[in-house]
Amino acid sequence: MRPLQNSQPFYIRLSHTLLSLVLIVIILRTMKEILAPVAFGFIFAILLLPVAQGLERIKFSRALAATVAVIVFILLLLGLLYFISWQTTSFLTDLPLLEKRLMVQANELTLWIDQKFQIDSDQQIAWINETAAKSITTVSAFAMNAVSSVSSILIFLIFIPMYTFFLLFYRKLLMRFLLKLFHRDHAEEVHEVIAHGRVVIKSYVVGLFIEMVVVAVLNISALLLLGVKYAVLLGTLGAIFNIIPYLGMIVTVIITLVVTLTTGTPALALWAALSLFGIHLVDANILLPRIVGSKVSINAMITLLGVFVGSMIWGIAGMFISIPAMALLKIIFDRIPNMKPWGILMGSGE
Repeated sequence: MRPLQNSQPFYIRLSHTLLSLVLIVIILRTMKEILAPVAFGFIFAILLLPVAQGLERIKFSRALAATVAVIVFILLLLGLLYFISWQTTSFLTDLPLLEKRLMVQANELTLWIDQKFQIDSDQQIAWINETAAKSITTVSAFAMNAVSSVSSILIFLIFIPMYTFFLLFYRKLLMRFLLKLFHRDHAEEVHEVIAHGRVVIKSYVVGLFIEMVVVAVLNISALLLLGVKYAVLLGTLGAIFNIIPYLGMIVTVIITLVVTLTTGTPALALWAALSLFGIHLVDANILLPRIVGSKVSINAMITLLGVFVGSMIWGIAGMFISIPAMALLKIIFDRIPNMKPWGILMGSGE
């Protein structure tokens, strides 16, 4: 079969490859609600596997060990959500006052524009009203989509622990299934790919969590030194948004600017935004390559391309899944002779 495949013209092989890629993308987009929770469950199952194996060594049944591991994961997640909600309580209490201060800032900005650019405040208000009127349909559609997506988000969060449990419980069955898919002569290579992929994905997710904690500490410290109100909340949200490349940093700076403008001076808001942007530069050029980049040996070009493709297919979930998925693909490509050029293209070597 191999000589026949290699004897095919290049344009036929290219057509087959492109058609396969298109079909894969269509399947991934169509089955997003099913496959996305499975993908996250797979990652969390890899992270919780040492916990489950440790419990099984002390005579826990496999079902009980998987259950305890998933419960530990849920408790940690609930703890993070409780911390964020606790920090958000005072912010929500002060929200009406913040809205009044924001209106005052808007009026002052309107007067400044009137003085500097000779644009009448009435014209500015008319333009704002016109823009707002045009945006009503967009905002309404966004609100309807947000309300309709609540159920899908709840289903997403419910099914992730379930898939994590099943993947932990049936891991040996899945291993036998993967071994049966390939010839007996390739059993050692299959074991190697699975073991290496598990180590890389676990190291990447752990490294990402460490980076998030470090960025949170830096954000909170910088905002506290500047005297920014809600420094802990803003710094924590900035670290969480940092998981989303580029877009997360922009959202963090905008939120910090708006909140700081309503609670402090414009100079303080500018310094807060510059501080967070500086921390982002340090993170992108020092922390990320050393903590996370060392775990996944994929070059920056392919990483950026993979993140954009992941966002197009699965949105924010695809951004997070894309890098572990590419790391796993690179491990597979490096061990298949016909696919080694793709592994070289994805690698970070010069």
